Amino acid sequence: MTNQLAAKIVCQNPECQAPNPVSHNFCAHCRTAIPKVYLWTVGEDASSLKVGQMLANNRYIVVNSRVLLDTKPGWQPEVVERVPEYITPYLRLIGHRPHVPQVYGSIPLNRSGRRTTTLWLLEKAPIYSEGLGAAFAGRLMPELIESWKTAGSMRQLNWLWQIANLWDSMQVEGVNKTLLHPEVLRVEGGLLRTIELIPNAETPPKLAELGKLWKMWQKQARLGIAQILDKICNGLIKEEITTATQLIAMLDEGLRTVGQKQFLNCNYLTLSHTGPTREQNEDACYPPSGDPLYQNTGYDLSLAIVCDGVGGHQGGEVASNLAIDTIRRRVENVLNKPENRYPDSITIQIENSTCVANDQISLRNDSENRQERERMGTTMVMSLIYGHEAYIAHIGDSRVYRITRTGCHQMTLDDDLATREVRLSGVLYREALGMTSSGSLFQALGMNSSTALHPNIRRTIVDEECIFLLCTDGVSDRDRVDQYWQTEILPVLEGKVDLATACQRTINMANTHNGHDNATVALVHCQVKQPVEAGQNTTIQDFPAAAPTSIHSDTLLLSSPETSTEDAARPSSRIGERAANKLENKKPLILGAIGLLSLVAIGAVSWFLSQNAPNFTTPAPTPSPAGTEAPTPTPSPAGTQPPTPSSSPTSAPPMGEPLPGNPRPAGAPDDRPPV
Repeated sequence: MTNQLAAKIVCQNPECQAPNPVSHNFCAHCRTAIPKVYLWTVGEDASSLKVGQMLANNRYIVVNSRVLLDTKPGWQPEVVERVPEYITPYLRLIGHRPHVPQVYGSIPLNRSGRRTTTLWLLEKAPIYSEGLGAAFAGRLMPELIESWKTAGSMRQLNWLWQIANLWDSMQVEGVNKTLLHPEVLRVEGGLLRTIELIPNAETPPKLAELGKLWKMWQKQARLGIAQILDKICNGLIKEEITTATQLIAMLDEGLRTVGQKQFLNCNYLTLSHTGPTREQNEDACYPPSGDPLYQNTGYDLSLAIVCDGVGGHQGGEVASNLAIDTIRRRVENVLNKPENRYPDSITIQIENSTCVANDQISLRNDSENRQERERMGTTMVMSLIYGHEAYIAHIGDSRVYRITRTGCHQMTLDDDLATREVRLSGVLYREALGMTSSGSLFQALGMNSSTALHPNIRRTIVDEECIFLLCTDGVSDRDRVDQYWQTEILPVLEGKVDLATACQRTINMANTHNGHDNATVALVHCQVKQPVEAGQNTTIQDFPAAAPTSIHSDTLLLSSPETSTEDAARPSSRIGERAANKLENKKPLILGAIGLLSLVAIGAVSWFLSQNAPNFTTPAPTPSPAGTEAPTPTPSPAGTQPPTPSSSPTSAPPMGEPLPGNPRPAGAPDDRPPV
């Protein structure tokens, strides 16, 4: 890093507040975790920023073209009073994280001889943190069209499927033009992400324009999806496909066909702890805490549920366990029938099971004459892995995160007043957190009739190794998962620790750095093996072409609504491609024949391998916590042995007081009332 970029990040611990070099993950003085917050800028002066420039009283440093690093991430960012019209779609689309970045704050810029302009800062943009190493930090993730060339059939269809699922919501907010600009579409492995939103012109784009764009991509699509993609593109262009629902259905058909060739191994484990300040544990989970490791392969159902009860002793504990028993029985009974294992059917059954659980708890409340705050209830998050799909459902403020080698993303949106204000009133999330009762829930299981319940169900495609982390707010409060996923969860993906160790470390982290509530976690580790397709590079280039020795201005300059678009230089791999093509034209015909025979031989071997599922390395199961008797488990795989007890965590001391509106104080009753 050059001297020009030698900024200091301030420790968030109020008892420390020491400055630290940008490259450190922890405070050198008190070992508090320091999150790296990289921000994308939008506004008419965004493209004029210079690398190394300091903004807002030296709080932000420009580390790349339109990319800032916040050196005081624990402080409230500044926000102007009036949010401009082109910013409000980000707020209304908050439920579509991590596809859409979110508003972090703003910076007023005073230009000599000109009026004051405003830069808007977007967080959760497709910018690498330090997951791949410091050399990649602050760089934009690759464009979809560049990664498309080396991606397999499953991933290509997955990206198109995500675009189709965003179309209607973006159209309502007047920004679906975004999906027609390839330079704005970035990818993080199998995840599609947008840098910013582009407002529509007076006439909003139609799906036919999407078909024309995809038709150009079709030339480099895999042979395995060429037929279905040709059918889709022609249907869009001829306006035979007129709705996003029709488009999604056709892409689902292709994903089912390609997904049958994908091998999936799923290991999952749960752990629950009362916490250092509570007398009883009102959390519940499935599989039960302390059960051995669960393992599923292929098209078995992998179900994990986490609930956080409210209502005090003999209330919250009853509600959380009743919810899990009801949902588990109904989901497993219905989905054990093959005819019910289709996306629409699975979604309906999850919703119905959630509503039945709600009514069971509500009926129990009525029978015991519980009124208002005395009524027991529970939050709920669940993940159901089936084939190539993951179904995420939630009610309340328990959360699901998706973790890969490159990032950690929250997949759920809390059902609290703060997020409702963001969606309905256009208030920035950090402002909403400062409002009275911002953490109060507006829905939880058991508080009202299911006719007023709206379960949140999200479907996603699993085409790469990842971990779904389900947890109660005792774990996620104060953004602890965002701060510690790299030290506690990422080592599982790197093969350094097993699930049992990761579960224990996460619970220890929650008890050390939160400690005000029960803590429960479920880890679902998905290991994916894709068949190698003809002509496919087995090393998929999802990362920048080359790691720089220092952070510099080499990213794409995108336009704000008022400015034009500039394109940055492409990776140097194209030069190699042209040289290879030139050399190929000079080869004798006999070498071409030999090459053809080699391809035939490789294809035969690939076909043979695709008929045999690979062996996965399975982490050892976790033992029951000392001093407790494990509940009667579902039979575990034969021959498994208990693992070595988990090592102590590498977490750091508490980070001090949270931002306004964050969790309940230590020892406070868990009485989050729905509104």
